[in-house]
Amino acid sequence: MRGISDEELLELIRKGMDTAKVAAGDRRVTRKRLERFFDRLRAVIKAKAGKPPSPAPGGGVLIYTDGASRGNPGRAGIGVVICDRKQNVLEEISEYIGEATNNVAEYRALIRGVEKALEYCPKEVDIFCDSELLVKQLNGQYKVRAPSILPLHKEAKGLVAKLPKWKIRHIRREKNVLADALANKAIDTRSD
Repeated sequence: MRGISDEELLELIRKGMDTAKVAAGDRRVTRKRLERFFDRLRAVIKAKAGKPPSPAPGGGVLIYTDGASRGNPGRAGIGVVICDRKQNVLEEISEYIGEATNNVAEYRALIRGVEKALEYCPKEVDIFCDSELLVKQLNGQYKVRAPSILPLHKEAKGLVAKLPKWKIRHIRREKNVLADALANKAIDTRSD
């Protein structure tokens, strides 16, 4: 008899859970919130299954970043996923960054992701972020007005300038599930 996979186990737990009972125990919990939680777990399990070896130096990489803040400002974390061109996960970063606004967390995630990607000596990098503000600021479409963001913007611009070729694109939150899960995991782990 073969063992049960992590994905199968997660699905059994989800199906067997009395969501109404869980929600009754804490009014902050809703069925929708539980489903989002299981979606994040499912994405993390899929991404961790069979991590491939690092790409050869000079290959292209994809960076998915997300920053999260519970309160604005509040407890904050960052999540970064670095993939090869075939979407194989090479690196995951989940770090608690202390008290910060959501915009600061988004910039910190981007900076951390580019720092890590530089270790691969990539020829080109595609960055994906669900913060439209950050993307438009980095692309020069919006000016940076917040004093707390100016030094982070400067640092981010300096880092991407070290990449031979790069572009950053805004993606919907649903397409950034793993980075989002990692950012929230950082906060959850620190909050325990």
